Amino acid sequence: MRRDSHWKRSAGPKGRRGIVVLEFILWTPVFVILLVSIVEFGLIWMNLQQVKAAANAGAKVASELTTAQLSSGLAANNIDLVEDAVQKVLGSAYMTPCRVILEYNPPNTCVPGSPGTKATTSSCPVACNAPSSSLPSTTDIPGGSVRVTVCVNINQLTPNLLSTFGFSISNRNAKMSTTLPYENCDG
Repeated sequence: MRRDSHWKRSAGPKGRRGIVVLEFILWTPVFVILLVSIVEFGLIWMNLQQVKAAANAGAKVASELTTAQLSSGLAANNIDLVEDAVQKVLGSAYMTPCRVILEYNPPNTCVPGSPGTKATTSSCPVACNAPSSSLPSTTDIPGGSVRVTVCVNINQLTPNLLSTFGFSISNRNAKMSTTLPYENCDG
């Protein structure tokens, strides 16, 4: 008679079934969180393309503003025109910008008061500022350049799916910028 024979016996199908159920219970939430995060970040990435297209449209309008419009203190002459172009692009995706920022640096002989920044009033949940990097210098681009930054509340890009699992995206902004050469200055 072997003493260790009872240790080598297999648990059989009934004993294994309990372990499989336990593994399923433990791993299911991990897979659900992974799946939801892939969907949420995919939606964010996809909708950021629309925000980038809006920044491109705004920068195109800004690069074509006359020197009088760009240096004007009236918002209707510059930032409002840029914001209208941005809103047309974002409107096709049922989004609205919470802030649009226009930066410019044509030579001062071309645009009085250059360089400068103009922005719409912010309705963003948190501060949304222009990028910290400066515009290309007028030695690199003789006519100067314009940069448009578009900020959008991230809740417009995707539903807050991960909040159920403790990771909320509310109170965050998505921001995209486009820089183009200013076309109405000889430099």
